Order: sequence, then structure tokens, then C-alpha cells
Amino acid sequence: MNIVRLILTFFLISSCATTVVDQRQVIPELFDPELKKGKIFVFSNHMDPISMNIRVNGEVRKIKHTETQIFDLKDGQNSVKNLGRNCDKQPYTFNTEMFPEVETYYFVIQQGFDSTIRTLTCFKDFEVNEKAFLKQINNPRNGGSEFLQGLSKSFINSLIF
Repeated sequence: MNIVRLILTFFLISSCATTVVDQRQVIPELFDPELKKGKIFVFSNHMDPISMNIRVNGEVRKIKHTETQIFDLKDGQNSVKNLGRNCDKQPYTFNTEMFPEVETYYFVIQQGFDSTIRTLTCFKDFEVNEKAFLKQINNPRNGGSEFLQGLSKSFINSLIF
């Protein structure tokens, strides 16, 4: 069943026409220095035709592949967790008081593999900087990008350490 789903997913993604989307029109908050303050941006690159739920600071929303959701940043403790087959049992949490100079946070949901059973795919939430986030939303299907290589290293390090 997983093989059929994987084949269908590959076929759907590879058969999609590549279009250029002006992200400034789709996500104006991302490009306005004042509007992006106090926000958490989450980009889904989970490569699954079925949308998944994400929970940010207790608020649950659906997110599709190559979609960006925007949440309000809270003072103090914040959390981000995809509710799909999450690689991590706990949400990604951070405290704004530790880095008061950071006004905006960026996350990418990326497909990975379960550390206990390497054949099962799961999804991991990565915190990234603004440059990496913009690069990823502008070119989500580029499997050979430096971004994905960086995510792979981060993912492997999080499994090992």
C-alpha cells in the first residue's frame, strides 16, 4: 500500500507543470519588514498530495504541499509541530526571551525517515533563516538544492546527537 502511494505521489508531483509564482503577491507579509514582525512562517514541503495538520502555539490548521501558513508569535514559549507522521515525538519549542532581537521565525516541514525503522517516512519541522526559507518557497521541488543538503545534515545530526 505504501509503495502504491509512493508511486502515485511521485507521478503526481513529476507530472505537475512548473509555474512561476510571485510570492510577493501570495504572501505579502513575508516581504514587508513591518508586517512580518511578530510572525511565524511555516512552509510545507512534505511532497504528499494529501494535506496535513500543523499546530503552532495550540492553533491547528491544514497545510498543503508548497503552502505557507502564517501564525502570530507569542512572547515567551512557542511551539511548532506537524501532526502528520512526525519524526519527533515532541513539538519544536523555543522561547522568544532567549533571543529578543529575533522578531520573525521561519520553519519548513520536510520529509525524512524514522530513526528507528529507516523505511518509514516521516516529517520533520526545521527552523531556518529567512534566506533559506525564501529560497525554499521559490524552488520547493529542487531535490539537489543546497537547502535540502543542509536539511539532511541537520536531520542526521538531530538523530545522532
